[in-house]
Amino acid sequence: MKFKKFGLFVFLGLLCLFQQIAYADTSDDDDTGDNNEDSKIVVPAKASDAIGSMLLQSISLIGIPYRWGGNTPETGMDCSGFIRYLYKTSLGINLPRTASEMAKVGKRVKIDDLEPGDLLFFNTRRGANTHVGMYLGNDKMIVAPRTGQDIQISALNGFFRKHFNGAKRIVQENEDDSGKTSLEDYHDDHDEALPGGNYRRHSGHKNSRKKSKHHTKVHNAKIIKTAKKNKVTKKPAHKTRSKGKKKIR
Repeated sequence: MKFKKFGLFVFLGLLCLFQQIAYADTSDDDDTGDNNEDSKIVVPAKASDAIGSMLLQSISLIGIPYRWGGNTPETGMDCSGFIRYLYKTSLGINLPRTASEMAKVGKRVKIDDLEPGDLLFFNTRRGANTHVGMYLGNDKMIVAPRTGQDIQISALNGFFRKHFNGAKRIVQENEDDSGKTSLEDYHDDHDEALPGGNYRRHSGHKNSRKKSKHHTKVHNAKIIKTAKKNKVTKKPAHKTRSKGKKKIR
């Protein structure tokens, strides 16, 4: 069993290293902050058979093109379609279709407590929790980035660190004293949703308030300008004598 695990981790590390070298000259800077700095992926021993197999499958899908709404390797996959495909085919777990819905299920974990297989959620211009990747270990994740790019390994820094909104653990693999492993499944848990569900709406309200204040100031300035202009050009009223009255001496 231990030899099997060791072989799995070495194989995964070599695959990750090969991928980083292959994509080092083809990656472009974009608004998702793709950064492939350290090439070596070290998978902790906690990632045993089930989760380790899912990680291996994710690596095998490197190079599949991003496609909005895509769900399979044959058609291409978007970020949430990729994650959903991995969990369904590797662990038999049905996750929600969109990243924002995925962020509502599972067990919430801190960034310092991440384990391979955890899901990472990010805020984008489309709103809160609208981008998702899967943690591999060593501050690396695998993700379907955006249109025009392929599934790849990215560092959890730059854009991703800045827009990181939280992490969820869908499964946890436990090992007892005899070496037997079991999966603890959290995909039906709904009591630890990630924050920022109204991220986009709040941003819109903020912009609306700014626009409202601007238009109010402009409107008031126009009123003041018009009032001053009327005051200068206004002719004094002529005094008229009332008829039918004579001055008494």
